[in-house]
Amino acid sequence: MGNKKSVFKIFTICQYQQEEEYLSSMHEKGWALKKVTFPGFYHFEKCEPGRKVTYRLDYNQEGIKNKSEYITLFSDCGWEYLFDMVGYSYFRKESDGSQEREEIFCDDSSRLDMMKRVFKGRIIPLIILFVCCILPQFFLNVQGYGGGGIVQETLSVTLMILAFVYLLIFSASAYQFYLYEKRVLPEKAGVTYKYCGIAVLILSMLLCIGTCFYLSKRSVYSVSERADGFTIEAEQLNGSVVMEYDLKKGDCIAVETSGYDGLALYICIGEENKEPAFFGNSYGEMGDFTVEIMEDGHYQIECSGRKGKGVIAFDIK
Repeated sequence: MGNKKSVFKIFTICQYQQEEEYLSSMHEKGWALKKVTFPGFYHFEKCEPGRKVTYRLDYNQEGIKNKSEYITLFSDCGWEYLFDMVGYSYFRKESDGSQEREEIFCDDSSRLDMMKRVFKGRIIPLIILFVCCILPQFFLNVQGYGGGGIVQETLSVTLMILAFVYLLIFSASAYQFYLYEKRVLPEKAGVTYKYCGIAVLILSMLLCIGTCFYLSKRSVYSVSERADGFTIEAEQLNGSVVMEYDLKKGDCIAVETSGYDGLALYICIGEENKEPAFFGNSYGEMGDFTVEIMEDGHYQIECSGRKGKGVIAFDIK
């Protein structure tokens, strides 16, 4: 047991250099990497501490397809092949400490090629998933398709958080690509403008998602009180309206909806801390109705809706 240990760590797509440095530092402390398992478990075996060993990652799907030639290419340069994990190949090599950072790539152009392979193999699928699944589902949920209730509310928030996480991943990836392109192709025109455009696009999407979520949750309505009741005129009802009346036995409350449309409508009539005299919701196909008061008391009339639009009139007779 003392010769093996596992550590859970998460590195993003753009943090492969941090992952390399972490593995090298662990080896120097006396822990050699044996394997990595999903979703981020690093398995080590005890080794001689103090040794300088360089770990490097390469992303090359074509190389993995021609594995024998691929491994031989790096082996000829002194790199020990370890294993493959989610598209990345892991290598290590004894270091004499003469170089600050020993690379498996001969130049920055080769490293930029690897970054492009990462983009094609990892970022493009994420973009497709984001554009084709997450964004449409988010907009459908905030617009109310699929029903209401706590499940849909939770799903809307979850999808919004997931969309923000994806956009942060895209932002970090774009920034890494920008740094490499500027270093490898400093004279190339339009690099900065290209990535500024990407940054504007990501910021616009963040603003659009946040605005859409905010607009879906706001309420826009007016309440008109009358001598014999009140009327709610809603452009978007996403909350509760509570009115209070002193009523006597035999009084009636007539509820009438006019052109009302929404995901849900709840109406509760009753005294505080007592069983309601009436409770209904639109899921039960609640239409116009009248409630007769059976005993004197101070009554609350609560009307709450989700994405409701229309007119609801309460007449007290």
